[in-house]
Amino acid sequence: MKLRVSVRSRFTAVGYQLILLMLLFQFSRLLFIGFNQALFCNISWYLYPIYLVNAIKYDIAAVCMLNAPFILLSLLPFPFCEKKWYQYLLMVLYAVINTVGLVANLADIFYYPYTLKRITWSIFDYLGTQANMSSLGGEFLLTYWYAFILLGLLIGILLRFFRFSLQKHKKTQRAFDYQTATGFWLVIVLATYMGMINNLNPFGKSLQISDALDDVEQVEDAGIVLNSAFTLLSSYGDDSTTTLPVIQPQAQKVSNGEFRPDNVVIIILESFTRETFGSLNTDLEGGNYKGYAPFLDSLMQKSLYFTHAYANGRKSMDAVPAILSSIPANQTPFILANKAGKKVESLASCLKGKGYETFFFHGSHNATMGFADFCQSADIDHYYGLDEYPAGKDFDGTWGIFDEPYLHYMAEKLDQCKRPFLSTVFTLSSHNPYVVPQKYQGKFPKGSDGIHETMRYTDYALRQFFKTAASKDWYQNTLFIITADHAITPWHKEYATSANAFAIPLLFYAPGRNLKGKREERVQQIDVFPTVLSYLNYGEEFRSAGNNLLDPKSPKYAVSIVNQCYQMIQGDYLLLYDGKKCKALYQIEADPYQKTDIKHLKLKVVGDMLSLLHAHLHPINQNNKS
Repeated sequence: MKLRVSVRSRFTAVGYQLILLMLLFQFSRLLFIGFNQALFCNISWYLYPIYLVNAIKYDIAAVCMLNAPFILLSLLPFPFCEKKWYQYLLMVLYAVINTVGLVANLADIFYYPYTLKRITWSIFDYLGTQANMSSLGGEFLLTYWYAFILLGLLIGILLRFFRFSLQKHKKTQRAFDYQTATGFWLVIVLATYMGMINNLNPFGKSLQISDALDDVEQVEDAGIVLNSAFTLLSSYGDDSTTTLPVIQPQAQKVSNGEFRPDNVVIIILESFTRETFGSLNTDLEGGNYKGYAPFLDSLMQKSLYFTHAYANGRKSMDAVPAILSSIPANQTPFILANKAGKKVESLASCLKGKGYETFFFHGSHNATMGFADFCQSADIDHYYGLDEYPAGKDFDGTWGIFDEPYLHYMAEKLDQCKRPFLSTVFTLSSHNPYVVPQKYQGKFPKGSDGIHETMRYTDYALRQFFKTAASKDWYQNTLFIITADHAITPWHKEYATSANAFAIPLLFYAPGRNLKGKREERVQQIDVFPTVLSYLNYGEEFRSAGNNLLDPKSPKYAVSIVNQCYQMIQGDYLLLYDGKKCKALYQIEADPYQKTDIKHLKLKVVGDMLSLLHAHLHPINQNNKS
């Protein structure tokens, strides 16, 4: 007697269970679009249905990658697979693995605005740098409580539908002999694999994250078609720094005379996008826009400032290596990639040879963002974090010390150190959850976004800091550089573009020198390193990927990464390059919303910009050998 097993009912049930997941992923995508409409407000309405259709293949790949064990175990050609205990185990497996997929997609609704890319496996390395995860977890629960409720409802739907689909199709059983059932199961194995790679040829190229660039009108829209579960699993075990050529530093030497041993203070402002400043946005709101940084707006008029400065990345941990060591942001932040603690050239390492004492101040937990480890790699003498600050004072409840007392703390520390010095401070009050000290409740206008009140507070804190610093004997011989770590979700549609997604302030203020003026070239964070050394007449060779902003002959441009494409802005043009070819070219003054690709009309511009970019790129295979 031949052994016969029933698989038809199970196959039908599994099919319905997977279709449910496809629907839930599309539902989460609609939420993703709705919650992030400020980022996608310039997309033409007719593109949305096209994007939803193009997204199906990424959802199929995500469903197959997540559910491969569930599919194969559900359709095993053995009689015991019909047992209740086995079906219960399958239900638990189905719920657990798909909860992971739902969590990834729901989390990206709120995390995507900070990074402008779907999450990848490196998120776990990033979370490992957060020393205050317990307080952050509680804060996230309070802030995004509705997302947790929604997740619970979706899990409930998964479990309810699992049971329903089994009962619905229990009567459609059809028995097959063992050999036929085994052959059927092998076909399912092959079909699942082809779904994972999204290719009917099992030996063909698998679906890649970068393929999304071909499924959207503009590079910055790729996040809509992608699925966070797909990007998370696709990047497992993959060094994402190798998907694009790497910008490499070049040997440089700047000297205009005798070395000038001025002190240097670099102030990195948390989330201070260019949109914050009224003086940099005189055309917004019909010319009536005042911004949220009145003190810094006034300080710019006494400084050398740049109207079109750009961050190299979208994360805080991208900014510190870019500013202090001229290391451009890559797809994996340098701080995470440099796990071995390899020494890097920096402003600190260069200036220590000139007798400088070097400092880094950040009022958060000492292990946060990996800043302390980077400072050690960059040869910075002293790291001051929350551990060094007087216990029990001025804590904001989540991140660290409020900006006003912490900036005063730095001023007093610098007053006690030897001259000359190099000091960097990273502010934090303008970070979610946007809390100001109790004594200032109601003092600052709240504005239209939660961050606006804390921006006004940080601006006020800087005003007080400069009042204190001006009374010190080192003030007149100090160069202050003020910039930001990254931009944030815009509150004007003019900033909802890939260019302005990296727009930040940059100013150089030297109260004892004649360093003033307004400059309109496109510049970037990695230019700070060579510019400071040029200002000081540093006469020795160093390596930098940036350009000297004080040299009129030095090329001026900005480079960042948008959805696995290099974005290069030079003059009036923005070029997107995927490592193989130019994806698009826009003339951003005439086409501020980047709607019209003119790469075929401006071949010389494309060639010139690519030549300049290629001069700094290090091929992947060569980089891996070095």
